[in-house]
Amino acid sequence: MSSNQVVIVDDEELILKSLKRALRRLAPSWSVHLFDSPKEALDKLQQGEIKPDLVMCDRLMPGTRGDDVLLECRTHNPEAIRLLMTGDTRVDMKEIVASNVHIFISKPFEHGDISDVLNRVMRIKALPLTHSVRQALGRLKGLPVLNETYQKLDKLLKCEDAELDEVARVVGKDPTLVANVLQAANSPFLGFRGQVSSVDKAVKRLGLNTIASIAVASSLSQTYSIDSKMHRDVVVRALSSAYIATRLMQLRGFSREQAEYSFSMCLLASIGELYLVDAPETANDVGLQSSTKPISALITYYLLTVWGIEERLVEDILSASCEVAEKSEELDDSEEAKEAEGLIASQVFYLARRLACEDFDEALTDVLNMGDFAQWYPALNALKENPPEDINLAAPQ
Repeated sequence: MSSNQVVIVDDEELILKSLKRALRRLAPSWSVHLFDSPKEALDKLQQGEIKPDLVMCDRLMPGTRGDDVLLECRTHNPEAIRLLMTGDTRVDMKEIVASNVHIFISKPFEHGDISDVLNRVMRIKALPLTHSVRQALGRLKGLPVLNETYQKLDKLLKCEDAELDEVARVVGKDPTLVANVLQAANSPFLGFRGQVSSVDKAVKRLGLNTIASIAVASSLSQTYSIDSKMHRDVVVRALSSAYIATRLMQLRGFSREQAEYSFSMCLLASIGELYLVDAPETANDVGLQSSTKPISALITYYLLTVWGIEERLVEDILSASCEVAEKSEELDDSEEAKEAEGLIASQVFYLARRLACEDFDEALTDVLNMGDFAQWYPALNALKENPPEDINLAAPQ
């Protein structure tokens, strides 16, 4: 039997046959277990007869809901990725989160959607994590799930010939995302001159990578209540650090692509922290405490991989979150080392997070006295003359 196994549960025989055909083409070495009865699937999972890497389950079925199957999977097979299939496009994201889900996809779906899911499963299996940490991460409750708007954007952005007009049309259908995109696009702090009021112009001004990161944050605002001060504080610090990182990169003359990358690093790095605000008891999990890495960084690493975020970006976020302080103390003084892409990303991440999370003036004075950041002094002094504006979050609509 293949070392990779998938369980598919759906009361519609046509869906089962369609998925089986797709998996034969996309992953011929995988073992596929089909169930039209949720109860039968539950029995097999509870008895340990199948050790799946992926469980795909329809949401609404006679007798037992897909949520119940995935709950059993979280209990008995925590390392498996749990995917919920639904034909109801009006489903509330908070209901999805309560369903013990890693990923949800709307019916009908394409072969490309299944291929993307399989790739995420293999990436999760390849993560350098101990068994106890994997199990602890798999058992986390109430994991945030990215909404349909982000999924549509992600599919578009993975196309080499993605058109900005298409991206703008998808963004334009999500009022919360529109508000957050327009706020960023009209920020004088980011070096933009003149106001824009159209989504098309805002998308062109910000760039696709920045739009994708803002879409993640906007989707999470539907999962968590940003009316909560603690949630708002986390999101505001993340956005502030993303703005500061972008501006520092601009002031040092780095490319737009590099500035966008730094924006994404700073914004996405807060996801684990946001989860812990909602589930503080997770910090006491013995399995997660066995790791040498911060728990919030582990959760971020895991979720970004589950969501299919670019592998290099995920690795850089983990590295910067865990090791930036050590790196800043051991910098190579050579010009080659100072301009190395990975080092630059870690440095600007460190600087932006400090300036956003601590008192701005005190943190700025401190880093200006650190010899390790001498190459950033002109940019930091320019930032001192033009400090970042306050962030005002757009409420979910």
